[in-house]
Amino acid sequence: MSRISSRLRKLFAVIAIFSSLAHAQPSSITGTWELTYVAPQAAMNTMPNGVSNQKLYFSETGKLYVLAPDQISVEGVTAVDYVFDGKQLKLNAPGAQRQREVNITFADSSTMVMTQTSEAKRIFKRVKSVETKLEPQSLQLVTDGSRSEDSQYDRSDYSGLPAFEKVKGMWEVIAYERVPRSQMPPYGFFNDVWKIDSSAVTIFRREPVAKDAVPNMFNGSLTSSGISLGGPIGSKIEWTTSFNEWGQLVLDSKYCRVVLKRTTAKDGDISAFPLKVVVVRFDGHN
Repeated sequence: MSRISSRLRKLFAVIAIFSSLAHAQPSSITGTWELTYVAPQAAMNTMPNGVSNQKLYFSETGKLYVLAPDQISVEGVTAVDYVFDGKQLKLNAPGAQRQREVNITFADSSTMVMTQTSEAKRIFKRVKSVETKLEPQSLQLVTDGSRSEDSQYDRSDYSGLPAFEKVKGMWEVIAYERVPRSQMPPYGFFNDVWKIDSSAVTIFRREPVAKDAVPNMFNGSLTSSGISLGGPIGSKIEWTTSFNEWGQLVLDSKYCRVVLKRTTAKDGDISAFPLKVVVVRFDGHN
């Protein structure tokens, strides 16, 4: 009995060693990864045009392609040469004077953590392939004393409702498009929250904090306060409304386009709602 116990102990010890070694082996970086989290930073250290949930495609031939979340091909995308030793990623961009070095760890085979000097920690999740089309998001959280987790969204299907009923609700601004470069704020645009109900269109501006409501007279277009574009309280902007393939609300005006996503936020929660710098696409680059 003692001999059997001794053999079992040795067997379990060997299994434990092999298990430990297997766990210690670095996961493969080749394949496609989606950026899912960017650690909060002070507004002055963020990228003014925001950070999207971009895809990174690491080819087996040592080429890295950076794609927008809804891009499904590397055609026309400039590649960067990379070398990965299991811990450090070295990038050689065309025309760059120096090599860029990034530290990589794997929480598991499908979760990659990227850290580098003077940059916010970023977390990536493995996706099936480059052809996986992802819903665009804005990820850059700002350290302002509010919650540090990401926004919470309403995932219900409202597609079958009449136009006005689809527009009603609480919405978070997730992107600005067709923005003239001369109109870009120093630290970018923040994720204002819009409340659209039967009586009014209310904008809760994040920074500087302000609130303004305009009577709702929806007729296929929507009128809002101009505070989201830096206008004074009482100013107005008219928007044409539509919805994209993701169910996001798209508002077009003569000034720019604003994209919003339905959120679970409530009026009283706005001050604690996570603050973000949203993605900006400049005029002529949608």
